[in-house]
Amino acid sequence: MLKKTVLTVFILVVFASVAIADQDTLYPTDDADVWQGSPDLNRGTEQSFQVGCISSAFWRNALIKFDLSAYSGATINNATIRVMVFASWGNFPTDDILIATNDTDWDELTVTWNNKPAFAEWNPITAPSILFDWWEIDVTGWVQDIVYGTDPNYGFQILKGTTDYAGFSMRTKEGTVDPELVLEYVPVSLESTTFGRIKSLFN
Repeated sequence: MLKKTVLTVFILVVFASVAIADQDTLYPTDDADVWQGSPDLNRGTEQSFQVGCISSAFWRNALIKFDLSAYSGATINNATIRVMVFASWGNFPTDDILIATNDTDWDELTVTWNNKPAFAEWNPITAPSILFDWWEIDVTGWVQDIVYGTDPNYGFQILKGTTDYAGFSMRTKEGTVDPELVLEYVPVSLESTTFGRIKSLFN
């Protein structure tokens, strides 16, 4: 009987965490880029945003944010940002690309280079290598921290870490191809039901 119970528990755990996970595609609430060469310019309504450097120390950073409030308490298995890259300048693929979380909130209609948030944490990422294709960025760990209540949701900032002349352009939600955040997750209600069945095995 013990072996049967253990096997049943194992099957239910695997079933809950993998087989019946849901997938949702979210679209940004805010996306914009900020230009060091035009430090007071707001570009929150443009159809594209850019990452790179135009000339020495003249960076262009992209910011993006998604509403994750509906997933509070859910288990996040995977979270991937997808953006459509459609143009480039300088060397492509562009080297030394980073993604960061922000330490304060921002709004796409007011953010500029001069008031952009600073970085809370940052990681190097693989730059896009193909134009007119999706560029995918894994943000699973950070989205888990947001959804689990460890960190606030101030969105992400993508930037180039060096000053060589290179960069690329991506579509915003105002453009022809919306950026996406693809979530794979186990809803709270599903977890409660499944683990309730596991608990009942020992009653």
